[in-house]
Amino acid sequence: MDLRSVFYANCILGNDEHEAVLEITQSPHRFLFLQDTIVAFTGGGLQPQLKNQLLPLYQPVFIPADAMIECKQQTPGFRLYMVVAGGFKADEFLNSHSTDLPVKAGGHHGRPLKKEDLLQIKNHLTGVQKNLFAILKSGAAIKLNIQPPVFTTNTIRVIHGIEWNYLNDLSKEIIASAKFKVSPQSNRMGYRLKGEALETDQSCEIISSAVTQGTVQLTASGEMIVLMADAQTVGGYPRIAQVCTVDLPVLAQKKPGDEIQFQFISLQEAEELYLSDIEQLNTIKQTLQQLYAG
Repeated sequence: MDLRSVFYANCILGNDEHEAVLEITQSPHRFLFLQDTIVAFTGGGLQPQLKNQLLPLYQPVFIPADAMIECKQQTPGFRLYMVVAGGFKADEFLNSHSTDLPVKAGGHHGRPLKKEDLLQIKNHLTGVQKNLFAILKSGAAIKLNIQPPVFTTNTIRVIHGIEWNYLNDLSKEIIASAKFKVSPQSNRMGYRLKGEALETDQSCEIISSAVTQGTVQLTASGEMIVLMADAQTVGGYPRIAQVCTVDLPVLAQKKPGDEIQFQFISLQEAEELYLSDIEQLNTIKQTLQQLYAG
């Protein structure tokens, strides 16, 4: 759901950026490490700890064999990501390691993890990762100057959608100024938003058309649904807005009950934000590669 946190976590450990990770929603979890491992935690929602000592996020961390990591203290956000050097071994489905629950494919046998599941490391450590492992095991710490995202903001930037003009004038004002709450009837496929109902000047049914992650659809009841990571590829509801790519990770960290407010920007502004974000991520990746190689 939060691809930026996944990118950070893999880069911090010198993994390929597409290695499989654990996505942990905001409920208590415990993990027993059976061998010495280096890990990284990113995202939000939970604070990992080892023997009541809080572990840093966005930093590489050495975990000794037989150590129990607990994630129970809640923090802002909703999804914590855990990555191990070498990546997790996972089933592949449609060129992805993500778990697709409805069809029971991908990830760990196509289902959520449960007690006594055994996760394995996929790849042998590279030379760079072996150096990192030795440094951390010696007791030294590597503190990276990575600025964690702010998950407390409720502003989500969007651009006008293809069917924006289906809305009447009052509804255009409402969506641009009102706050909406993430409904409990939300999942990885889409976030249903609760708030003042929106109205259109014409039918809310369209010929099924292309949609993608971040597409804001308007249902016949006047509620909005923001499509998320497991979104379908076509839909029959008007597409009144599109969440900017740079703010999808922020939206992914919202949980049921959280409020959001849309801020409309131009397509050019959205493109500039996207290119700036890509440049920043690439700079971080290159810096870490040079750091570890040295």
